[in-house]
Amino acid sequence: MGPTASVIIPCWNVEKWVEDAVHSVLRSTFPDFEVIAVDDGSTDGTGAILERLAATDARVRVVHQANRGLSGARNGGLDVARGEYVFFLDGDDTFEPEFLSLGVGEMSATGADLCIFPIRITEFGALESREEPLHADYHCDTPADIRARFIPRYIGFSMKHVRRWYGGTPLFDNRELGSVCRCVYRRALIERYHVRFDESIVLYEDALFNCDYLLRAQKTTCRPEPVYNYVLHKGGLIANRSRVLRVFRNKVTLLRTRQALNAREGGALGHLYAASCVLALLEMFALLRTVPIGWSEGRRIVHEYAADPEVRAALRAFPLSWRKPALALAVLAVRILGAGCVYALAWTLFAPFRRRPRPDRDIQS
Repeated sequence: MGPTASVIIPCWNVEKWVEDAVHSVLRSTFPDFEVIAVDDGSTDGTGAILERLAATDARVRVVHQANRGLSGARNGGLDVARGEYVFFLDGDDTFEPEFLSLGVGEMSATGADLCIFPIRITEFGALESREEPLHADYHCDTPADIRARFIPRYIGFSMKHVRRWYGGTPLFDNRELGSVCRCVYRRALIERYHVRFDESIVLYEDALFNCDYLLRAQKTTCRPEPVYNYVLHKGGLIANRSRVLRVFRNKVTLLRTRQALNAREGGALGHLYAASCVLALLEMFALLRTVPIGWSEGRRIVHEYAADPEVRAALRAFPLSWRKPALALAVLAVRILGAGCVYALAWTLFAPFRRRPRPDRDIQS
């Protein structure tokens, strides 16, 4: 018999924070759990700290592996987890003591396959945190309900979202923060369908894991308590220029992952992320101001993305409005001139500001 809950903590060079992360789980009001701390090829003292913690508490297990990135570390934890329920905790964040109790209790009482919580965010050492609430009620009782109310919050922006945006609804009001750390999962469902994180994706890997999982789920639930503490550290990965380069390079991979999910579901999901195809292409042009990438590689990536039939169809169908003139002009420019010409114009326009490319460092993704 394994523990009731498994808490998977991916760790990469987090020696400043990882002890607090682990102790936040050990202080849990729910006693029956295991901590699986995955040392993902750390080059600082992270591994030694984890081994010391494991030596003092039998509930802590340490897995050492070569660096595979955040998704690879989480997958490594899933491969050895034994709990009925799975939680994720990043190595520089913390749990509230009641997180496990509330999550296990709600899942057990409702029979749901997933429970989602609000999240508390602290930015760059600020004295006060802010709560990121849930944007909808996620008590979904059927797979059809999950697909109608939950999946659209994760997979991307639809043309309907863009039209609502033009009407005054903030675009991101239609999205849910995709973090897996605010959710509880059933391990049996994860293993039955071998749901794993896509290790080739740099950004949105959480949201796509959730999409893959929710497409297999029968029922979901939610709680109102913000029991996960997410800390944005100054100079962290989101702000890292090397990460921005990898985000640019992975636009095509992200598109292919969405398309694979759509194909598996018989084409039922494509309209849910159609607008994202256009917005991602325009974002690539905007990133040319700061992304450290050479002309040839950048042009190749943009061409491959823009040449995809699904992206081309989305460009033709994308709604335009005088309320967003810059967006309308950008879409029209790509429609009329083509992505290659717009890429050349953007490259020339941003030439005085662009930083020189440099070798991409192996960072945690």
